[in-house]
Amino acid sequence: MLKRFLLSANATRLTFVLSLGLLFAGSVWAQGTGRITGTVREKGTGDLLIGANLIFQGTAIGSVTDLRGQFTINGAPAGRRVLVVSYIGYRTLELEVTVVAGDLRQLTIEMEWMGVVGEDVVITAQARGQLNAINQQLSSNTISNIVSSDRIQEIPDVNAAESIGRLPGVSIQRSGGEANRIAIRGLSPKYNTVTVNGVRVPSTGNNDRSVDLSLISSNMLDGIEVTKALTPDKDADALGGSVDLRLRTAPDKFLLDLQAQGGYTALQRSYDNYKLVGTVSDRFLNGGRVGAILTVNADRYNRSADQFSGSYSLQPNPQNNNEREPTVNALNLQENAVNRERLGLSLTTDLRIPGGRVTVNGFYNEIINDWTQRRNELNVSSIQHRYAFSDNRTKVWMSTIGVGVEQDLRWFSYDLGYSTVESRNRAPENFTWDFMEESAGPPTVAMRFVPPDSVPSKFFNNLDNTFFNDMGINSSVAREDETTWQANLKIPFRLGRHITGYVKGGGKMLEKNRSYDQESIGVGLYYGGSMALRNIIAQELPELGLATQMQRFGLSYFQDEYTRSNFLAGRYPLGYTLNGNSLRKVTEVSRPYMLYFGQNSLGNDYEGYERITAGYAMMTINVSRFLTFMPGFRYEEEHTRYSAKFVRGMEDRLVGFDVAYTDTSTTRRNSFLLPMLHLQIKPMKQVNLRLAYTETLTRPDYRQFAPITYISRFGNWVTAPNTRLKTANARNYDASLSINQNHVGLFTVSGFYKEMDNMIWGVSFPKLPEQTILPDLVLPGVTGAPTVNTSLNNQYLATITGVEFDWQTSFWYLPSLLKGLVLNVNHTLLESETKYPQIFSQQVPILPRPRTPPFNRTVLVDTFRVGRMFDQPSSITNVTVGYDFKGFSARLSYLFQADVLTGLASTPAGDRFTADYRRWDLALKQRLPYNAQVYANFNNLNNRADRNFQSEIGAYPTFIEYYGFTMDVGVRFTF
Repeated sequence: MLKRFLLSANATRLTFVLSLGLLFAGSVWAQGTGRITGTVREKGTGDLLIGANLIFQGTAIGSVTDLRGQFTINGAPAGRRVLVVSYIGYRTLELEVTVVAGDLRQLTIEMEWMGVVGEDVVITAQARGQLNAINQQLSSNTISNIVSSDRIQEIPDVNAAESIGRLPGVSIQRSGGEANRIAIRGLSPKYNTVTVNGVRVPSTGNNDRSVDLSLISSNMLDGIEVTKALTPDKDADALGGSVDLRLRTAPDKFLLDLQAQGGYTALQRSYDNYKLVGTVSDRFLNGGRVGAILTVNADRYNRSADQFSGSYSLQPNPQNNNEREPTVNALNLQENAVNRERLGLSLTTDLRIPGGRVTVNGFYNEIINDWTQRRNELNVSSIQHRYAFSDNRTKVWMSTIGVGVEQDLRWFSYDLGYSTVESRNRAPENFTWDFMEESAGPPTVAMRFVPPDSVPSKFFNNLDNTFFNDMGINSSVAREDETTWQANLKIPFRLGRHITGYVKGGGKMLEKNRSYDQESIGVGLYYGGSMALRNIIAQELPELGLATQMQRFGLSYFQDEYTRSNFLAGRYPLGYTLNGNSLRKVTEVSRPYMLYFGQNSLGNDYEGYERITAGYAMMTINVSRFLTFMPGFRYEEEHTRYSAKFVRGMEDRLVGFDVAYTDTSTTRRNSFLLPMLHLQIKPMKQVNLRLAYTETLTRPDYRQFAPITYISRFGNWVTAPNTRLKTANARNYDASLSINQNHVGLFTVSGFYKEMDNMIWGVSFPKLPEQTILPDLVLPGVTGAPTVNTSLNNQYLATITGVEFDWQTSFWYLPSLLKGLVLNVNHTLLESETKYPQIFSQQVPILPRPRTPPFNRTVLVDTFRVGRMFDQPSSITNVTVGYDFKGFSARLSYLFQADVLTGLASTPAGDRFTADYRRWDLALKQRLPYNAQVYANFNNLNNRADRNFQSEIGAYPTFIEYYGFTMDVGVRFTF
């Protein structure tokens, strides 16, 4: 702790002293200097080049083009100078420029691609996208990876998560075969931040801080940057990294881009997928001072999936010398028939002002999932067979409005920003129905050691003995609203000809309101107590053929003819299916008589307020072109206030029980001083070594912040909050070596090491009178030793280490048809270790031994077990081979992702993992006359399924998800 404080204090003091000295030195920098602004474009096409490097020969004075291809060089030395302009893959320019002291000069620079033949510019679209990404990555002031605009627009992925998943160190999580969340450097999605044009995107889940990136279509984006070593001007709560999604901005000419496609999903044999995208932009008034670009995206995909779940135990097999072998406890065979609709709107307007611009952007995205779920549940342990059906609809949407001003006034530059953000995750009414067959098979002992695919045939599957069990309606909504103000000031300086840089500082305040509300009602129909309701249903719905005084409703009255031969690849039966229309009618009749479930309603609700106030100071010192030193620090102060319910048991409002709950709340205040240090060393023009030390944070999930307390009806288990839960923090060490050459492309090897304190994990322990794990825990009326479920800060250090290899190249120098080849290969190796807290009770003898019982006492043993981090694969490989010839483009992609820890047991033998994942995708495109193109995307060519396993079970899967092969065919017009 002392070492860390001293490190923070020294970094702060160093930055402060250097800032004062350099501000004084910078006060005289403008004497005998001028100013140069302009743009850098590709010769022949006029395309803007982002990340081009400009430097006056023999000095450290220069600039880099921004996202609009523009540059500004303040403090340009007066006189005749040579300006060197370089961009990987393009011929370096040496321009003679005359600088007049106190004057402004504007330049338009055109650069020529290395592969230009005669008068023809023959660079291919995929090669251009790769070069743009390379140059932006090299010009970044930190360790980052880029997906360029050309890469996104040339052959777009279905959503932003798919695009990011091709970068080194990034693993993806899927829903129905479509990527929706990303893990950066082996850290779960909730440990990363996502912004749109620098505006923070709110979380879209109900419980944690992760963002569903499947909301966002790639067609709306102008580029993606993944920052892996933060600078002080970025939000600190990103253990893994920060993702910035950049919206398209209005170019200097009119643009109209229209796209339409249809698609096929093999699993459900669905042909009704579609996607429509339209973009229009132009510039107006006084030579284009005002620009506007509008993008609209609408699509619909069938994202159905078949899911298998199995639970097992190890039992001694007398037929095999009592060797412990796996036996099935239960199987869950499930069909999710999902239709997913997306709608996206983005509008960005900008006004050019002297030295800068004013920008207003609005961004709206929604995703609607309509799905039915059919379940065939076989419980071997209880010999029960259940058929369940649910009808669900969820809508997730987010909107952002951001206003920004940025201006370079020569002596200093500044930017101001205001944004307001909203997100909702709403499930208005999700319906569930359940039918059950008791004594549904032979005794459990007769089904021991039967393989999973043979279990369904062992059950009786007796339709006449399967009856309506219960039904329920669940509704929920998660709300999040954020408002952010921020300001940044940047002051350049120059000390002689070889030392330049800037001092930068700023502040930010974010206020967030977050809430979750759930309601759950239902009723049982299986046993005799529901006779009155069964009579009402029979009388109100005579078309179902039910009679009054029926003891139970048989499944045959609600049976559906629906079936599928390819369910779970034909290995398992879908079983009897249920008619959703008939069940809906029963629910509407029964709604007034349903019971209110307190645990699933009040017991999950919470409201929260967060205020994050931050300030930072940093500086960049460039020593000639060989060395860049960037020290700084960030100070963040957090104030949180969350309230929830103290709920006891299950209440029934309809029969007059009092609702046994009280409001509870917790308030936390914390502050953090986070030093950061970056260093770039360029011993040669082709070599760039980056080193970084940063400190970052991660805040608890919302349900961990909320003081939710629930006592089960019989008092045998408790969910309890930890009011002393701390924000976790990490120390990050990064190194990245890049080698670039026009024929080799860019080869990068990056290594990192993270030490994480106070990571938050869930634990369970028996509540004993003298327990000190939750010293503030009060459970009135609870006796005995109930199991307490809560969250704790891990007192042990968690570490993660990794190496990333990345090679990006094109073969422009090869003869004839081979000239169009483009290659991207990256491979990541990851290793992590943490000590997971484990707490259990143990009997120990009382010493000295008493004369009469008791002779033992119960104590808590606080220990741990070692394991790797959740969501961390040991290796990730991405290979993309692109090919362009004249108007034809193709991209073949391969993804490998090693197994991931998904469940932790008391011993390693019980841990659960995903299986290694391999996938092939192919995209094709052909340009046609009149600015048209046709394209086709073939995803999951190898028809790969997701699989999970448990260590001790071996070959028997615990989870399989089939989602099959998909295909899209479309046409696009650009004017």
